[in-house]
Amino acid sequence: MRRWLFPWIAMVVAACSGGCAARRPALLPPGRPFLRVNETTNRVVSLEVAVRTFARTNRPGPPVRLVGVTHLGDAGYYAGLQRLLDAQPLVLFEGIGAGDKRFMAPHGDAYSLQPALARALGLKFQLETIDYRGSNFVNSDLTLAQLRRVLESGPSPDDGQLGDLMSLMDGSSWAGVFVRFGLGFIESNPKLRATVRLAMIETLGAVDIDLGDAKALPAELRRLMEALIAERNKAVVEDLRRVVDGRWRPAVGQGATGTGIAVFYGAGHMADLERRLARDLGYGPVAEEWRPAFSVDPAAVGLSEAEVRFARGLVREQLKAINGR
Repeated sequence: MRRWLFPWIAMVVAACSGGCAARRPALLPPGRPFLRVNETTNRVVSLEVAVRTFARTNRPGPPVRLVGVTHLGDAGYYAGLQRLLDAQPLVLFEGIGAGDKRFMAPHGDAYSLQPALARALGLKFQLETIDYRGSNFVNSDLTLAQLRRVLESGPSPDDGQLGDLMSLMDGSSWAGVFVRFGLGFIESNPKLRATVRLAMIETLGAVDIDLGDAKALPAELRRLMEALIAERNKAVVEDLRRVVDGRWRPAVGQGATGTGIAVFYGAGHMADLERRLARDLGYGPVAEEWRPAFSVDPAAVGLSEAEVRFARGLVREQLKAINGR
């Protein structure tokens, strides 16, 4: 039994008491995306990310919020997420290898590239913007030993393939591509910056980051990707189970203004997490809100409609290649 969970159980169940046994609201259709592209009538294009709330349908339990996130976004996007997360009694967040269940600062070339890409695009980098030091933030992910077991039990890609896989998982592959163009050139050219933003929005919004289904990836990498997402999500669901299974009788909450548990993970994990919430814990979606991560205004930088169509066409061709059709 994990000692670190006791105070969070107390806060969550105390916050939920009196409301969890109430009649459940109608469920939303399952399988809805967590990423989408929104275009306004004046042609401003945004990448939007869902925050979806789930209620337990088969027994009392606290609400669970799947808070999807992109690694790059506007300052206002992350400020809004920070307010949401700070209000929750418990936030389970991703981060492989944090043995003490607290935030572990990233390091390495991949993480030096992503902040550089964010600056070039006029955006912020998630791990430099979100404050994970709150006492309600608890790491919920694989340890390094668990990750090693997953890698050893699955297919054996070579070092280059494994590096590509990890880049796809953490988003650094975008940075690697744009380094070739020169991030400084992108940063100094508003039209190019807008084109790159548009390409990222269209790509992420179209694929909803289901990399396990990417047919252009080698089969062994697809299988390993599926295993990694599944095992990391299983760790989250197991932590959730410890909180909501009703075996503990907590004391008093500690002043959180929100209720329930937030799971703060990359949007690519959320479809599988939603399925596991339903199958393993009896949760269904009851509400959602869409938050714009970042946007682009083509007209403001002189991108014509023809140039926008051309950029979108390139994205569609790349997506066809990734999906093998």
